Amino acid sequence: MKLNQLFSSMGDNRAEHAANIMMAADLRKNYAELHSDMFSNANLNKYVMVSADGKVIEAANEAKALLTNANGTVRHEDFLFIQDKIVEVRRRALNGISDLQMAGLTFGVSVEEQLVGFENVNEFQEAPQEMNPTKYQGNDTVFSETFTPNPITHQSFQVPWRQSGFDYKRSIGLTESVRQVSERLEQTLFNGNTNIVVNFNGALQPLYGYTTHPSRGTGTISDWTVPANVGVIVDELIDEIGSMWANQGGVGNDSICVYLANDLWNVFQKDYKAGVTGTIMERVKQIAQIKDVKPAEKLANGQVVLVELESRTIELAVASDIITVPHTKTNPMAPQVLTTYAAMVQQIKADSNGNTGIRHLTV
Repeated sequence: MKLNQLFSSMGDNRAEHAANIMMAADLRKNYAELHSDMFSNANLNKYVMVSADGKVIEAANEAKALLTNANGTVRHEDFLFIQDKIVEVRRRALNGISDLQMAGLTFGVSVEEQLVGFENVNEFQEAPQEMNPTKYQGNDTVFSETFTPNPITHQSFQVPWRQSGFDYKRSIGLTESVRQVSERLEQTLFNGNTNIVVNFNGALQPLYGYTTHPSRGTGTISDWTVPANVGVIVDELIDEIGSMWANQGGVGNDSICVYLANDLWNVFQKDYKAGVTGTIMERVKQIAQIKDVKPAEKLANGQVVLVELESRTIELAVASDIITVPHTKTNPMAPQVLTTYAAMVQQIKADSNGNTGIRHLTV
């Protein structure tokens, strides 16, 4: 349906419409009547139930259950608002996760998969060149498997039944639950989770992050927050990227995202040099291999992480993106319980020689 036309009398888009409803008590009083008239005039069905395969269910009893919220669902307009709020909060809190999604470094898995694995192949010999090849190389293809646990990240909250119309969308639970899930996902991406370890075939499979993976490269930098050290930032980053070439299998041009702890993010906003136009961050972005520079709230002060945003280094296994779902109610005067959850995990890859495109820098 064209919501921007349907709600033109109240606002140009659904977000403005929702804001008007939340902010104006007189609009809330006429909410049901107004929407009923609008949908009727436009020959639209206000409430629909969709099955798992995407088909609209038209059975009268099921439609009635949806209208009365007896089965624990929420109104269609409320669901749309919830989805908008999830996107809004994720945009603020999920920096590293969003980078993987925007780079297309994701793949789907089933929510029943508790372990996500990938295979490494052994190193091959150098490819020969001959005018008249007469023999095959003797490379054996030997696969090794590496697994990562895929936990479910979740946060639940309750809404008193008399406030389930609007208040839960404003402040009671929704924004906070989405933020908590987002924060946990970001924390795990950068620092792993030592509490998540799965025993598979007699071997422990831990959940590593950028700063804890055993195959990551490591390096030492000066304390960039000291004014006297600002001038060495660019040179030290170039040296660290050189180490990735020498010791970690190399990296491609325009492939590295530099993540900075909060104390360093402010330093990068300063002028690069006296008398030179541009900030430190602008100068760093001129390094051929660096794609972007971003803050990472989950890094401890003084830490920097260089990540090659390529599938050979990192991918995000997604069973479920962040979603908020209502629980079934058996008592109409009971609180409405909702759970925000996600099932996704980073898959950090190292080749058969133990090299990966991640470098962790500390003072």
